[in-house]
Amino acid sequence: MPGGLRERRRVTGAARALAVLVAAALLWVAGPHVVLRIVESQAFATPPAGTLLPDALGAPSRQLSFASGDRRLRASWVPTEGLAAPALAIFHGDEEELSRWAGVQAHLHAADIASFVFDYSGYGASSGTPSVARLQEDARAAWQQFVALTPHAHRRVALGFSLGSAVLADALGDLQPPPHAVVIGAGFASAREMAVSTGLVPGWAAWVLPDVWNTERALAGIGPPLLIVHSRNDELIPAEQASRLCRAARGPRRMVLLDGMLHDDPLEPARSQAFWGVVIDAMRSGDFGAAGDARRACGTP
Repeated sequence: MPGGLRERRRVTGAARALAVLVAAALLWVAGPHVVLRIVESQAFATPPAGTLLPDALGAPSRQLSFASGDRRLRASWVPTEGLAAPALAIFHGDEEELSRWAGVQAHLHAADIASFVFDYSGYGASSGTPSVARLQEDARAAWQQFVALTPHAHRRVALGFSLGSAVLADALGDLQPPPHAVVIGAGFASAREMAVSTGLVPGWAAWVLPDVWNTERALAGIGPPLLIVHSRNDELIPAEQASRLCRAARGPRRMVLLDGMLHDDPLEPARSQAFWGVVIDAMRSGDFGAAGDARRACGTP
């Protein structure tokens, strides 16, 4: 994680915690819907649009705009020469926008894998403001765009990174046609637990948060094969949460734990080879996970 992002999270932590405590008081008066709106107003870090394109890194792209409800979302599409090549739709994390993923898209392009990244409502140049409901709507609209762009791809895969893992899991049942496989990178088990572990709320106040983005619960009904990639050294989301996500899934699944990577390292070209090597190998081979005993498939962190 860049130093500026760490500092921003420290600075905003107290303000967010205060907002949640106010929400706790209002819960007794106005109910959980008001609490959710207050939390949503503090929970999302929406950076402005950057300028780096995959084209500058050797990967010709198309910069797209499409509708999601009453909003316009922006996306970056990097195709491959082979129309049947595997294609990856990326649901990115918080404090990110398209330009942060330009290097990843260039890396995937070099591996002959098409990629599609989009900005949620309020992120980058996408219009509107984010909310749990809007990001679910964004996920459905983005998947429709991705499917339309990849009519001949022999394998469509959805990848959720960090916050994007929860967005993807929340919308997964509505994605049609369903992805051939799902990849969860640096994902968390539930938004409530993340709020506690990042200092947004103290543990004793977690009950006040609506139980949205419970990825562990969402993955319990997953159909497509599931690959989970996480680092034992993730300073933001403990690897134990990755194991829980893997054990929660009921279909074919596989977990790969890496060493020495921090949470945001998959976005840094010099430190991302191990992470994307696992994803690229699975995209090429189709080996995302196999049915079988959870202990053998998921291991221990």
